[in-house]
Amino acid sequence: MNKGFNRSKVAGVVAAMLMAGVAGMAHAAPTHDKQVIGYLTQWEAWKGPNEGFSVKGEATHLNIDMDIYSILNFSFFGVAKDGSLHSGDLRNKNIYQPDVQQEPGPLLHPDVYSSWDFHILWGELEYIHQYPVDEPWNAEQLKKVRDQGFVPHAGGWLHEPTGITGQFPIPLKKAGGAPGLIDLAHQKGVKVMASLGGWSMSKHFPEMAADPVKKARFLADIDKLMALGFDGIDIDWEFPGSGGMNFPGNPTDFADFEQLMEDIRERIGPNKLLTAAFSAAPSKLEGYNWQRLVASMDYFNMMTYDLNGGWSNVAGHNSPLYGYPEEEFAEFNLDYLRNWMAAKGVPANKINFGAAFYGRGVQTTEATAYVGAPTDKRTVNFSVDGPTLSAVDLDNWKLFEGQPNYNYIMKQPGWEHKWDANAQVPYAVKGKYFLSYDDVQAIEKKAQYIVDNQLGGVIVWQAHGDIECKGSFISHGPKLKECTQLSSPLAEAIDRVFSAGTVPNAAPVLTVPAAQNANASQVISFVVSATDADADPLTFSVANATVVDHGDGTATVTYQAPNTASDVQDVVTVTVSDGRKQVAKDIVVNVKGSGDVGNTVPELTAPATAMVAGGQQVVISVSADDADGDALTYTASSGTVTATTAGADITFTAPVVTADTNVDLVVTVSDGQATASATVVVTVTADTVPVWDTNQVYVGGDVVVYNGVKYKAKWWTRGEQPDSSDVWQQI
Repeated sequence: MNKGFNRSKVAGVVAAMLMAGVAGMAHAAPTHDKQVIGYLTQWEAWKGPNEGFSVKGEATHLNIDMDIYSILNFSFFGVAKDGSLHSGDLRNKNIYQPDVQQEPGPLLHPDVYSSWDFHILWGELEYIHQYPVDEPWNAEQLKKVRDQGFVPHAGGWLHEPTGITGQFPIPLKKAGGAPGLIDLAHQKGVKVMASLGGWSMSKHFPEMAADPVKKARFLADIDKLMALGFDGIDIDWEFPGSGGMNFPGNPTDFADFEQLMEDIRERIGPNKLLTAAFSAAPSKLEGYNWQRLVASMDYFNMMTYDLNGGWSNVAGHNSPLYGYPEEEFAEFNLDYLRNWMAAKGVPANKINFGAAFYGRGVQTTEATAYVGAPTDKRTVNFSVDGPTLSAVDLDNWKLFEGQPNYNYIMKQPGWEHKWDANAQVPYAVKGKYFLSYDDVQAIEKKAQYIVDNQLGGVIVWQAHGDIECKGSFISHGPKLKECTQLSSPLAEAIDRVFSAGTVPNAAPVLTVPAAQNANASQVISFVVSATDADADPLTFSVANATVVDHGDGTATVTYQAPNTASDVQDVVTVTVSDGRKQVAKDIVVNVKGSGDVGNTVPELTAPATAMVAGGQQVVISVSADDADGDALTYTASSGTVTATTAGADITFTAPVVTADTNVDLVVTVSDGQATASATVVVTVTADTVPVWDTNQVYVGGDVVVYNGVKYKAKWWTRGEQPDSSDVWQQI
């Protein structure tokens, strides 16, 4: 049947076609020493024109510019309930439900028709539908199968070099066909990591890391991954200490994680790579012994994206470089995290920051969306997270569940694109819809920030988010498509900055005067100056004063002292920036009091808002300080006032309402001579919000009332008191 079939000739033609594709996406090899780490997923290859790609099968290893990336992370392998690893394509899709577990499964999905595992890892395949018999007429096929290490096993096959098993057909690497991920990467000098876990497959990490028997199974599967040819292991346990999808965190997770890293290091040896993905929220990082991790790990991959999204109460940026006035949480930006990690003594060259090749869209309550606009939440049934309260924008980004790739965003009309000069990222609005994403300019600024601060490099989620085929496609079998002219604008921007910016930027040198003296209420001025070795233009800013920038490296700071009877010490903070780095210094101001000991008005402290369901009671606690030590009395425009050791409690009984209603409750404190007042806006809700239950499981978006105050869960939680845990956000 195959008489006259010239295999050598066909192999030569395929090789020539492959080289033509490589030539079409030629790119200068990087000249820098930064790490560019791209995540490559199993599932992205299924996406086609509806999701921004030209054809299904475009998002594979054949369409990644490997002259840009230094490491590729194949994502993900999951952790099963017995500690073993399994293909990400075998993820239990009900894992978000209570008490659901992940059963063990094959390391690579055995069905070549319903999974991309073998097509990506082994390349173009030749299907062998049954094990060849040992007969002369079948000798050639039997030799090919044996040469690649396949033997019969349990009604299917066993790949002896790796220990991988599967069902028929045998996924034989096609002679002369397109190479798999690991082979192609190694030809280009790129390393390939096996990435384990991810948001939806980390549930069993804590129990595995704490159980020697389960950990032994885990480490045995690490051996199989290394036998497949991976250059190292990347752990994506989301998140030690704080928990993730449908599982709680434990304080012991941090030490278990550190021990797991040491166990993996011992298993894979000193010459293989060991990395992990970490949260970008400092509150989730406090429990680590960073110096212990530094000793066993090569890189810390910080997920500096997903900092805002459908769970947020206001429209914010997905991956801001710097803080901005409208942000919900001040620590959620790259600059804050870098400074935090530096204070922890983490070596800068082991830190890789995240680059988001996708955006996050939300809907707001406003007719025209803006940064800081209140988000509009409702229950959404996500394919991964299940039913969740979210403001995700499904009207514009339904196929992406609110997370469109950059290459898809750029093709959508009707959006007004803007730039946030504070956060140094773009965003887009269309009516009530808000979209945060990174473009070429934002990616360049992040890359330059990494150069300037001598960080290790960048991680990209995910590597196919920005690709666009500007040529034609070569088919390698029924699934793999290779573009002859590939464009990757965001990846190219990273490479361009890293290659040109190998000399770090020098920080400005700021000079400020010694401590200043002022009388109560006096206005004083002083001059500050700065120089910059790179001759960059400088700008000044101050806190607790005003500044006039003269544009020549000097500025005049004007400060008004407080009207105080006693001597006090105040601080003015001056900051200078060269556009890439900034330096701040404090100037102490010694303020001489006036000596006037007349009566001082008491200072009242009261909450700005409170919430209570209609017909229910809420207790509002207030307090006050009086510099003269006078006795204080409290009154309120409504409710019952009870004195306490700290101040007073106002017990307010809310009326029954048919719609949410705001009631202004005015609280007044008096020292007998002067009074101070504050207004507490009490929101009386018509809906019934459940009272927090210490035994109840809550997920992100759930709303409860605790001590008369409404709180919203940011992620999965149980037993964490709303007024004292970061998992809860007060509304």
